[in-house]
Amino acid sequence: MEQDLSSKLSNIVESLPFLASEVGITALLIGIILTDLIFARRNKKYLYAMVGIGLLGDISYLTLLAEESVSKLMLFTLVQDTWSIKLRILADVCTILLTIHLYFNSDEEKSSKTKLSGEGEWMTMALGILIGAHVLTMANDFIVAILALELMSLPSYLLTAFKGDKRSVEASIKYFLFGAVATAITIYGMSILYGLTGTIDLQGISLYSKSFSVLYITGAILVMMGFVFKLGGFPMHVWVPDVYQSAPIEAVAFFSTLPKVGATVFLYRFLVETQLIDNPYISYFLLATGVISMFVGNLAALFQNGLRRLMGYSTIANAGLIIIALLNKEEIAANALFYFLWVYVIANYAMFYFIGEIEKEKGTDDLKQIEGLGWSNSAVLWGPAVILAVVSLIGLPPLAGFTAKLLIFTSLWELYNANSDLIYIIVLFLGLLNTAISLVYYLKIPFFLYKRNVKGQVQINIALSRFIIILGVLLVLTFLVPSLII
Repeated sequence: MEQDLSSKLSNIVESLPFLASEVGITALLIGIILTDLIFARRNKKYLYAMVGIGLLGDISYLTLLAEESVSKLMLFTLVQDTWSIKLRILADVCTILLTIHLYFNSDEEKSSKTKLSGEGEWMTMALGILIGAHVLTMANDFIVAILALELMSLPSYLLTAFKGDKRSVEASIKYFLFGAVATAITIYGMSILYGLTGTIDLQGISLYSKSFSVLYITGAILVMMGFVFKLGGFPMHVWVPDVYQSAPIEAVAFFSTLPKVGATVFLYRFLVETQLIDNPYISYFLLATGVISMFVGNLAALFQNGLRRLMGYSTIANAGLIIIALLNKEEIAANALFYFLWVYVIANYAMFYFIGEIEKEKGTDDLKQIEGLGWSNSAVLWGPAVILAVVSLIGLPPLAGFTAKLLIFTSLWELYNANSDLIYIIVLFLGLLNTAISLVYYLKIPFFLYKRNVKGQVQINIALSRFIIILGVLLVLTFLVPSLII
């Protein structure tokens, strides 16, 4: 007994050096809280500098780890491999992009409605979500996964209500209630699998992966529901439009990217490590969920006149693509999924930087408010960059979005070749059809932006417009040189 306890303690101690990233971010979070309390009355911009420098250091550290072999940590509850390291870097990038957004909005003094406050609280909650995403990318058992999921979720509910107005509080309550139900469903599914297998370890569950019992399949599907909720996929998508419409624009950009990174990695690990990815019933469930998500998101987006809700339904459609991409366990498919997430983060942030600036200038996100803005003197460079982001989200060449979708559709073709199942060809066709549908509503943005015979005027933050341009250029570069990412 003593020897067993000693070996467990030894494993925990030996794991700590591998978790330097998470320990460092936790220390940064505590430092932000203390600094905010001690220097409460001073300008808080240094908090953004602290977070930016800290996360750049973390990215440098994780980059050095990228070639390390697989390590099982903390009594095998965590797994550190190349996949988890790469996605933790992406999670850090999402948080840095949020910090940039917050920094430039904190300098906005046009009105009390657009003036940002609570910098310390913003950074604390953002880092809390980041730690949850980091842990979720490495989670190897159910308890760690559900704790990480909640660590991502709880600060998200608070950020949704951060504006303090009636609509944002209402959206936060809806988000919380749907999130609580999703978590309850996931825990119930985990309890079913634990009852059937006697283990919460993903590798242990794999021993039963060939089971075709209704209860086993039901448990596995319920487990996935909580993570589909974070992706914003059907049938856990109902919260997305209201939250995207009412939450602070900085929070919306963050929600549309970072939680998806953590949820995608765990879903992929869950399917591969438990070998459920080879179960035909699970495959059909994921295919159906992905296809319905694409149709729900794209068809609803056709009727939106607000940029926020349009992007919200776009998120649901893209969640469908991510879910479909989870079906192929080959390394090339994993790289395709990783590439898609990177491109999605870049394009989404470019769009939300733009939407945020339009809201500050016009007071609304209505599409008609951007009529002719592309012809304004200030839009010479940022206007084309916004178009690059839109075209990339559609998936057209010569931009990274085209490569990302091509890789996912190619993985579906490979699944058809491997299994000779016509369902994969049908899903491939439906995916292409949805890409064509998305063309209709995405092109509303350049249509209004460069509407003829109309010349609008808008003053976008010069520094933030430069970041929009940089993100647009990155979408071209990552198309020309995909090795920058994968």
